[in-house]
Amino acid sequence: MTSADARSVAPTADATAPILCVTTNPAIDITYTIDELRIGTSHRVPTGLARAGGKGVNVARVLHQQHEPAIVIAPIGGPVHALFVHDLDRSGIPHRLIEVDAHTRRTTAIVTPAGTTNLNEHGAAIDAASWERLLDIVRAETPGARVVVSSGSLPPETPGGFCATVVRIAREADRPVLIDVGGEQLRLAVAAGATAVKPNRHELLDAMGGTDPLDAARRLAALGTGTVFASLDVEGMLAVLPDGRAWHAALDEVLDGNPTGAGDAAIAAIAQAIAEGATLEEQLARATAWSAAAVLAAQAGSIADPDGLSGRIRITPIG
Repeated sequence: MTSADARSVAPTADATAPILCVTTNPAIDITYTIDELRIGTSHRVPTGLARAGGKGVNVARVLHQQHEPAIVIAPIGGPVHALFVHDLDRSGIPHRLIEVDAHTRRTTAIVTPAGTTNLNEHGAAIDAASWERLLDIVRAETPGARVVVSSGSLPPETPGGFCATVVRIAREADRPVLIDVGGEQLRLAVAAGATAVKPNRHELLDAMGGTDPLDAARRLAALGTGTVFASLDVEGMLAVLPDGRAWHAALDEVLDGNPTGAGDAAIAAIAQAIAEGATLEEQLARATAWSAAAVLAAQAGSIADPDGLSGRIRITPIG
């Protein structure tokens, strides 16, 4: 990157201020690691790992692991409520939760040497009053935050402009805001002025149409003023600016492991880098390294040491 390309943002608030991690569709994540998955048969398996999850929670876990203060904001309901709270407390992750009537969903990851199979419940709709209470917490916490992150799937009947509203709350408080969502919510968040968004390939093409992720990312970025980071699985990550300039980052080899949570690690990395006022190149490199480090971890919300991977990231400008 040239000096003009390697733009940065000013560091936000003080280093002890948290990054807010809004999770609209939290879950209890269950992970089983077995030698082989045989469809249509019974399996005797080791005890699964179960803990509070959902993309925003996983982002907060990675930040916490990297000694970055983070707060989880989420709606929680049903029989898993106590387990969810207990796990966050045990993990030392602060949280602001609202109790709802809808039951919090569960997700199951089955990890084998051949790959990972995920069973993700859709989640249940929450009522309009609960959405307002959730936004009230975001409004209250945002002025004291370094960055606001809203990430993950949305439950049924989510208000159409929810993510754009989170963006506007953050902008009114002069705080950077990072959105990881798909569909119309993604387009509206970009148009509302999100500092950055990070769709994966599927979310990007679903929102913008077409088959070329670079073209789709350029069209999405042109809707707003921020950066589009598009994760491309084993092919690395794109960073695209509203004027169409783009860069591609990739590790020097494809890693074997569990890719579940790699996108969440990338979000955490971008949020931290933005909070520190890092350049776009540093944001992209850190996101790629942390994403790769998540593949080497046993469960979403954790990463292996990313330092050894950072020097193996290649960033290439795209004409």
